[in-house]
Amino acid sequence: MPSPTALAMVLVEPHRFQATRLPVADIDDGGWLAVESTLLSGVDVQAWSGVSRNTAYPLILGHEVVGRIAEADESQIPFSIGTRVVVESSIRCGTCRRCKNRLNSCTLRNPVNAYGRIPSTEPPALWGGLAEYLYLDHGARLHAVTDDVPAAVAAFAHPLATGFTWAVEIPNLQPGDNVMILGPGPRGLSALVAAKAVGAGWVGVSGLSDDTERLAVAERLGADMTVNSDLDDIPAAVGDSLGSRPDVVIDVTSDDPEAIPLALDLVRAGGQVVIGSTKGMKPVNQLFADVVVLKELTIRGAFGASSAGYHWATRQLGIDERLDLMVSHEFGLSEAPRALQAAAGLLGRDELVSVAVSI
Repeated sequence: MPSPTALAMVLVEPHRFQATRLPVADIDDGGWLAVESTLLSGVDVQAWSGVSRNTAYPLILGHEVVGRIAEADESQIPFSIGTRVVVESSIRCGTCRRCKNRLNSCTLRNPVNAYGRIPSTEPPALWGGLAEYLYLDHGARLHAVTDDVPAAVAAFAHPLATGFTWAVEIPNLQPGDNVMILGPGPRGLSALVAAKAVGAGWVGVSGLSDDTERLAVAERLGADMTVNSDLDDIPAAVGDSLGSRPDVVIDVTSDDPEAIPLALDLVRAGGQVVIGSTKGMKPVNQLFADVVVLKELTIRGAFGASSAGYHWATRQLGIDERLDLMVSHEFGLSEAPRALQAAAGLLGRDELVSVAVSI
């Protein structure tokens, strides 16, 4: 049984956490997860810094959670007590139009029906991973994950699932296809792992001077080319390495609207561009629609991971020992403010890959 209360780091306003004990209440449905670790992402950093337009305070951050089932309604949660699971970030009601269209942005709750985004004013309050317990909504989707890796590495199932969805599922990637990934963050690196796992012929990854460590990790993960766009021209580097234009370009850059025209220019005629990053509501300059028409391109927006992506990711964690490279920083729950600073790059980017908060 869960403890009667749980320590939570509640973000009461931008940049200000308040350590709070919240009741772990008796529930009529769903269950409780004893949180082991939570990986921080750009979404968490945006909410912490106050730049996200769809954030309502107070809330408990953390949507990339791994933990163990502590209590469950057996009719809704098909796992026994003590099973380690990852919890899909998005919660699905199954009845709204977005759920029926198999999108990852359910409209049941505002501003977003997803962990780490629901205000803690909504009962039972424990909706984020920066707490000792997480409420398992009956619309949550869970995936068992191996006990053979550290909890922080198990939490990497979340970006790994996204990488598979964006690099493999959405473009229907085939063995021998060539892929260029713009941005070497956790999801960009995960897209590299997924593309290589299904037999991509060539995969390149670009980054900035701040991404030195991430580009080095990309090389260790099998990237055929890495390029620092602050120092080198990306199209020229791709041409020199691949000798042609890639079949698929995946934009995983952060707040960089100019990456979109670059992606359209890089990809081959008849190719696919997957846009998996938001641009902070910044407009895209110098975007000529004729490029899309004349090259007959397919452009897809990508938001979150599919359940199939999570299924692949949880299996991959059990067989790919290189994934230990993916978590560079780990903090305790009480160190959440410093963890967010690290995730935002404020403590230095030289060795930054991804940041976890573990209980």
